[in-house]
Amino acid sequence: MRRLVKSSLLSLFAAGYASFGAPLESYSADLEIEPVSGICIENSPGISSYGPGNVCDSDCRQVSADPFYYFDVDYLFWSRDSGSATRPIIGGPQALNYGGTGSDFESGVRLKAGAAFETFELQFSWSRIDNWNSTQSGQLVNGISFDSGINTSFAGANFINGTTGFRSLFAAAEFNPGGGPDETLEDEGLGPVGIFADAAPTFNVQYRSDFNDYEFITKFAPITSRIKFGVGWRHADLDELMSASINGTFRAVDNAVGANGGLSHAALTAANGGNLMLISGAADGFDDETGLLGGVGPDMLNMNERASTTNSLDGVQFSLDLLVMESDRFLIDTILKVGAYNNKTTGTFVETYSGIGNDNSVYGRTLTDSSNSVAFVGQVGLGTMYRFNDYVRFRFGWDVIFLSGVALAPEQTTVANTTYTVNNDGSLVINGGHVGLEFVY
Repeated sequence: MRRLVKSSLLSLFAAGYASFGAPLESYSADLEIEPVSGICIENSPGISSYGPGNVCDSDCRQVSADPFYYFDVDYLFWSRDSGSATRPIIGGPQALNYGGTGSDFESGVRLKAGAAFETFELQFSWSRIDNWNSTQSGQLVNGISFDSGINTSFAGANFINGTTGFRSLFAAAEFNPGGGPDETLEDEGLGPVGIFADAAPTFNVQYRSDFNDYEFITKFAPITSRIKFGVGWRHADLDELMSASINGTFRAVDNAVGANGGLSHAALTAANGGNLMLISGAADGFDDETGLLGGVGPDMLNMNERASTTNSLDGVQFSLDLLVMESDRFLIDTILKVGAYNNKTTGTFVETYSGIGNDNSVYGRTLTDSSNSVAFVGQVGLGTMYRFNDYVRFRFGWDVIFLSGVALAPEQTTVANTTYTVNNDGSLVINGGHVGLEFVY
C-alpha cells in the first residue's frame, strides 16, 4: 500500500514538473514507465500530411491528430510531345509534314486544396496549360504539282497525291469523266514551272494544343504512414488544332490536245473529283494565264487544310503516394496515378481553296465525326517541399503524364478523299516542372 501511494504521489509530482518544461523522459526510471521518444502532434512541427515529421520515430506515441487543411498554388512549365505518326502535307525535295511535332515549354497553373484527417485525406486539384504552339513558315524553292509530278512539266518538283494533304486538288487534277472536261490532258500545280518564273509558293504550318485537368480523390492516409492509397474521379480536356496554308501562282501546262487551261468547276465539285462545294464567288474553277475558264489568269491560289479535335476524358483514377525522405524541414515524395477513361471525341476536317488574285472563287468542305472510346492516363511525379514555418511551405518538382486513346489533330485525314472518320488512336506525353507554395492551417 505504501508503495502504491508513493508511486501515485511521484506520478503527480512528475506531471506537475513536466508542465513547467521538464522532460517527461527524465522521470521514467523513478516512475518505472516506458520512455517516450516523441510526441506526435499533427502540424507541429511536421511538414506534410504523411505525419508529424522527423520528431517521431517508430516508438512515437500519438497524443493529438486534429484535421488540417492545405492549399497549393503551382506555376507549371510543361512541354508536350505528340508521338504522332508523320503524315506528309506535300512530298518532294522540300516535303512538309504533319505530326512528329513537339513544342517548347509553356506556362500554366495548378491549384490544389485538401483536408487531411487522422486516417484519410480529401483532395481536389485543377491544372491548365494553354497554347502549346508550334509553327513552321517559309518559302519553297520549287513549285508544287497537283498530278504527283509524274509528267515532265513538274518533274522533280514538290507534289501532292492520294497520300499527302490537299487530296481534293489531287483528285480534281486527275478527273476524267469521259465526255466532259478531261483534267489529265494538262499538268496542274503552283509555279514556278517551265518558262514561268513565278515566285515560289509560301507556306505556314501550325500545331496548337490546350490541356485542362480536374481531379477529386480520396486517400487512405494514416498520419503516421509513409504511404497513401487513393481512388477518385478525373476529368481531362485535350483540344488540338493543326493547319497548313500554301499560297502560289496557279499553272496548267498542256501535255495533250484539248486541255482546258485550269481546274474546272466540274472537276472541283464532282463526287469522284474534288468532292468540294462552291462556297462563294464565280463558279469558274481556277485557270492559268490563258484565261480559258474565265477571268484574266493566272489565278493566285490559297490552299488551306485544317484539322481540329476535342477529347473529353472522364473516369476512375487510382493513386499511390510514397514519402521517400523527410527531415525536420525538407521532404521528398513521389506519386503514381493510373486510370481508365471514357473519351468523348469530336473531330473536324476542313479544306478551303480560294482565289486570292485574278479570281474570287472559293471552294471547300467541312467534315465532322464523333465517337466514344476507352482511353488511358498515367502520371508519375517527383516532388520536394521545404517548410518555412508551420503554415507556409515551398514546393518544386517534376511531372510526367501519358495519355493514349486520344484524337490528335495531325493524325486526322480523309479516307479516299470522300469520308472522314475521327482517329482516336493517338498518344501524348506531357512533362515538365512545377514551382509553388503550400499554405497550411
